Amino acid sequence: MLSELDSSTILPLIIFEKCDQGTPQSVNYYFSMTPQGFYWALASTDLKIHRGDRYDGGGFRLSLDALVPEDVSLVLRLYRALKRVYDLWLYMGETSDYQLLQTQLMQFYTPEFLRTAQAIGTATYALDDPPQELRKACHDLRGGALTALTSFSRLLSRRPGDQHLVRKAVFLARDHAKMMRSILPDLDEAIHAADERVKRHSIHEFVDKWHEITVEMVSKRIRVVALCDFECYITSRCLESSAVDRILYNYINNGVRFSDGEIVRLTVIRLNSVLTRWVVENQLTNRQKVWLHQTLGDELAGLFQGGYTRSGEGIGLSNCSDLVAASFGLSPSEAIERGYLGARVFEDTYYAWFHWPIYLSEDENEQTASKAASFTRLAKSAPAKPGVRVAICCKSTSLANLTLPA
Repeated sequence: MLSELDSSTILPLIIFEKCDQGTPQSVNYYFSMTPQGFYWALASTDLKIHRGDRYDGGGFRLSLDALVPEDVSLVLRLYRALKRVYDLWLYMGETSDYQLLQTQLMQFYTPEFLRTAQAIGTATYALDDPPQELRKACHDLRGGALTALTSFSRLLSRRPGDQHLVRKAVFLARDHAKMMRSILPDLDEAIHAADERVKRHSIHEFVDKWHEITVEMVSKRIRVVALCDFECYITSRCLESSAVDRILYNYINNGVRFSDGEIVRLTVIRLNSVLTRWVVENQLTNRQKVWLHQTLGDELAGLFQGGYTRSGEGIGLSNCSDLVAASFGLSPSEAIERGYLGARVFEDTYYAWFHWPIYLSEDENEQTASKAASFTRLAKSAPAKPGVRVAICCKSTSLANLTLPA
């Protein structure tokens, strides 16, 4: 049967096994191994959402009181610098003064700024052994979009007047300010309240901003290539968008940092009507592959539990597991074990993935349920002869996770 599938795109083939009474008892999925077929094979496609309400992006926050005054001062200085850039962009609108924006952006590559960003949390750590929640928060306050923003500021010094680069950098500043508010709501309570309001965000808001971004490291330059060939809404509010961004920035920052090639790829595929899979891939050196194998064996799930790192704190990916687990109503260990996020090495390439639910309105949810009911009736109407296998080819993957009654 697989040999009959020869398509330029993924073509799911749904096989219904028939019992003597003619009721479908199980569903098997097969996929033609096209270029995107590998992304389908990374993990199970039968992943359920175990919560009744939509995850709003909250739940992993601290108060500024958790930091000592010295660290609070650093956080406020960083936040105000980021917000000032985006506020300036909004204020100028269609008549943006790119030279003025570039001048503001150049501060993010000065030695003083770099010291400020990297020092966040240091004074608090020095007083006591900080809880893991504080370490996780400080990790993303110091990282996130700042890695790319610092790189862009460096590039602007050599490419003055590049308006495309300025726009990209402005949105990086916006993203990191938003992530900071999601971690420390009392940093800017009024704007954080606005972040909590319902506002749908397209998946391309997350993908397009990464496409053809060049990130400069000390000894290499990496180009990010992003692909998503479908449209949907992926988050319900700005606060949830910050949760997705925190995951993406951790994944892509790691990809850029450890890549042995010149390209890091982000690919997003739609598994069904309610689920997306995000895959970030980068090439590895033999030395990196050996380290992964010696440290974790063939099972890389441990990376997402925290504590494993070649140079760093080993915290970033455990932040990702917290957020993905919350979006599906699972514990982090359950999310890792069941493949809601994970990583694999194939030949010389490292693949890290995570899943995120599609945002559907109430009307869209009702339409999906109606389609699922119709599909179930179609399966039940198949010939009720013992041993008969009914194959239904479906170019739309919107019902791929349909569970038929026994």
